Amino acid sequence: MPKINAVLLAGGESSRFGSDKALLPFAGKTLIEYIYDNLKTSFNRVIIVGSPVKYSFLKEAEIREDIYQNRGPLAGIYTGLYFSKSSYNFVCGCDMPFLNSKYFDFIHKQAAESPEAEIIVSCFNGYLEPLAAIYQRSLLSNIKSEILKNNLKIKSFYQKSRKKIIKEEILKRNFKLEKLFFNLNYPEDQSKAINYLKEEAESFD
Repeated sequence: MPKINAVLLAGGESSRFGSDKALLPFAGKTLIEYIYDNLKTSFNRVIIVGSPVKYSFLKEAEIREDIYQNRGPLAGIYTGLYFSKSSYNFVCGCDMPFLNSKYFDFIHKQAAESPEAEIIVSCFNGYLEPLAAIYQRSLLSNIKSEILKNNLKIKSFYQKSRKKIIKEEILKRNFKLEKLFFNLNYPEDQSKAINYLKEEAESFD
């Protein structure tokens, strides 16, 4: 299978959440630290796209500032791909703590089976999951072109890219999707995340 790096996007404003989600206490760590530690166990290299000052407490982390500031997640993907030397890169946000090694292995295999696809992305509840997806580094020039034209919507970029969509019925055979793709968008989501953590702890008892 192709070598793969991970890109963790942590440059968002968390406007819906009301405070910086990445710094939220989570399972004895900050949320970004929890996700970063999880990624480290599965990928050759993890690149965090965000503020080196804000995340200076992540002592060993490779943190890269956005090349194009304030341009949203598409620009974050560009920055991650730019600094990665791997042809394949798993991209995720800092608000999805329940993506796991089983899913990383699964989507990695999907990429290996479809080398013609520039993007390998899952579908859940009728929507694509662009921040739990694999991107080929060959997309760099296309993404840059869209950013320079101020076309910043990931959905529009997807329409111009060769992609493999992993259907929900296939995913359901392997994963509990509501938990897998759960993200913390609002303060009230914290209680649900805590319940998921309790379920995980109880399953190990």
